[in-house]
This record gives sequence, C-alpha cells and structure tokens, in this order.
Amino acid sequence: MNISGKTPLLRAKELEKHLGIKEIYLKLEGANPFGHKNDRVAEVLIKDATAMDKKAILVDGTQTYIKSLVEYAKRSELEVIIPIFANERWKKKELKNEKLVDLSKIKFENKMVFLSDYCKEKNYYNGTGYDSRHLSHMALEELGEEITKKLKGEVSSVFTQLSYGYTVTSLYNGFVREWVQGDMEKYPRIYSCTIPKGNKIYDDYKKNLQIDNLDQYDVKPNRYSQHLFTDESHLIEETLKAVRDTNGSIISIDEGLLKESANLLRNKEDIVLSTEDAYAFAGFYKMVKEGKAENGKHVIILNDGRSDVEIKEIKDFSEYTLKGLTDIVEEWLVEYGDPRDEMEDAVENAIEKGYFFLAYRNGVPQGVCVLVNIAVDTFLATYHLAYIGTKVGNKGRGIATKLIERAIEVSEGKLSLHVEMENIRAKKLYEKVGFKAKYFRMNYMGD
Repeated sequence: MNISGKTPLLRAKELEKHLGIKEIYLKLEGANPFGHKNDRVAEVLIKDATAMDKKAILVDGTQTYIKSLVEYAKRSELEVIIPIFANERWKKKELKNEKLVDLSKIKFENKMVFLSDYCKEKNYYNGTGYDSRHLSHMALEELGEEITKKLKGEVSSVFTQLSYGYTVTSLYNGFVREWVQGDMEKYPRIYSCTIPKGNKIYDDYKKNLQIDNLDQYDVKPNRYSQHLFTDESHLIEETLKAVRDTNGSIISIDEGLLKESANLLRNKEDIVLSTEDAYAFAGFYKMVKEGKAENGKHVIILNDGRSDVEIKEIKDFSEYTLKGLTDIVEEWLVEYGDPRDEMEDAVENAIEKGYFFLAYRNGVPQGVCVLVNIAVDTFLATYHLAYIGTKVGNKGRGIATKLIERAIEVSEGKLSLHVEMENIRAKKLYEKVGFKAKYFRMNYMGD
C-alpha cells in the first residue's frame, strides 16, 4: 500500500466568495509524506529499484524531486548517488550531507542519455525517470482518479504547473481512463501554467497556437538536451495533445502575479506553499481576473501546498480545564461520541498517562486527538486512540491525518482504535495510514 497519494482535496469557500466563482478545489500535494507531488513518483521508482535488487540509485533533477527520492531511498536502505554537472554548485550547498559525484568536466551531447549509460556501467538504478517514464506516468495518473472519484466525475477544469509535461500527460491519461469506464461524462479542460519564457514546451506552443498538425510537429535532435529526453518530440506531442483535446491552454505567469497568488492563498485559505510552486493557482487567478473562468468546478493542483496546521500536546490542565477539554471532544465528535462521563475519563487518562493533542491554525484549535494508555504491552496495544475529531469547516484539510500520524509517532505504532462500522470515511482514513481490522469488538449491552 502506497503511503503517498490520496491527498486532501479542499474546497476553498473563502476564495469562492472572494473571486465570485461557484466551486474551487485545492489539491494539497504538500500533504504527501515528504511534502511534494514528487513523492508519488519517488515512491514508485524506489519500489522498482528494490524489486530489481539494486543497491544504489542515481538521483538528479530539481531539489524537491531529489529530496523525495532521497527520503524514500533511506527507507529502503538504498544508497543515493547525486551527480554534479557544470553550473550546479547549488547541490554542494543544499545536498552537502548526501553522496555527491563530480561530473562537471564530463562532455556529452545529451545529459539524459549520458546518465542512462552511466547507470548501466555502474549498475545503479536510474532515478532520473529516463528509463522508467511509464512508472512516473502511472504514479501521476492517480491524481486524475482521485479528483474524479472525489467530485463524482463533475470537473470543469484542472490547473497544474508545467515543467516537463509529465503531470499534464498523466492527468489526461487518467481522465480518459475514467471517462472510458463511465465515471466521468467528459474530461475537464487542462490548463498548464508556466514562466513567460524559458520553458521549451511553452516556447513551441507560442509558435503555433493552433497546434492542429501534431503529426508534423518538428523537433530537432538534442534541441532540449538540458531539459528533456532524446524522444522529446514525443513528450511535447503528448503534452500539447492533452491541452488541445481538452480545449485547455498553456498560461504564462509573471513573477508579480506568482507572489500575489501565493499571498492570496495564504490569506484566504491558510494554505502554505512556496512561491515557485504557485504557478497552477496563479494561472487560475489570471483567468479569473481576465473574466475567462467559467462558473463551474475548478481544481488547482498545488505541488507543495498544505494546510497551515500546528499540532500541540496538552500536558496538564493549566491552559484548559478537564471540563473545557471534554467540551471540545464532545462538540467535535458529534454523533460518534460516548456518554459524557466516559469521555471525561478518557481525557483525564490521556493527560496523566497518554497523550492529548490539539491541532491549531492561526492559534485557534481546529482538531483534537485523545490517546489513552491501556498499560498493556503484549496482549493489547499499549495505547488506544479513544477520540479524534475536527471542528466544523475543516473537512478535507488533512488535519485528522496529521493528528493520527502524530499519534502513531508517539506510540511507536503500539496503537489501536475503534471505529463505527457505518463510518466509512473514517475507516478509509485509518486504512490509508496503516490500520487493519483484525476482528470486531463487541460490548455486552444486556439481554
């Protein structure tokens, strides 16, 4: 079971009011284990490297991509090799704790072909994606499936950041599959957002905005040797086809709009993301400002976007009283709560022997997690997740997931929980983070 993916799809109601748009959804890819959409690809590539019994993996690309692969490689005890080419001094500074190989004096016509040959010679797994493009596409296609299932196939448009074209083509393939299966009436428009100049796909898009004759699309050999693969014409064709077939477009974003967009997300929805990964929302925002955004359901994929949540442990009753904490639990669990005296007993146990967590956003409590200590080491799990809940209006922000992850961390995995059989949403969340049902627990209720 993958630990990446199935990230929150947050409905941005404050943005809807501010921009006058019917429905806006934010796909928070920063909720992945290591904080980026790249985690999806990294996890699959590391699984492949392990299956091939490789002992080392060569990793190259952007800093966020390298970070994702490094973290997953550590979990599988794979050695990581990071090449340094000319004009890549940033790697020595940002990746100084990793194993770096200086290849700055090596001459080659095509970087990706060189790395592929280098990996074969050294028996390294090629983590650049060149030798396993199909796996990268497969990992990212799940984005389309998750969006389709969450919104029941009704999506007007999807905005994503354009770099090499992987996400665009993967989204397209994912939506087409959902359409073929009957889960989507028609696939949404795909809008790719990028810098005004310097992105090779966008540069060619501007040269021929009609892009009707893709079969005649001409790309000279090694033209994009620093960015794409030797079959770059095929990759560009796929990207432009995805845009054309969905009646979407490629949108250029300047630096000023990028910063304004990141600030707007932060101020209106408490979403934290880096400015360099704000292109997708900036493209949507630009269309809204120009009056070109239709009044439908729009999904914006935020590569490293995450909800601004802080988890705080409550260790005594100095800040909150027993009654006050029990009130929070009772209010946020609604129909899944227990009798008042039972909840109060659990809260008291959590403060004295277990853990009581509150999730905050902007200093205001938004979620609660009560972990009681059963004081049994072998027959039962040491800790029991008695209660977990979020304040109304926080659905889809990933708060419950963060609270559960903290509970697993402090209990070292010695953790059990109960879930109402009809609470399907909660069961799926627990299964995603690693819980499995071994048996049904039954309470004696009398004759």
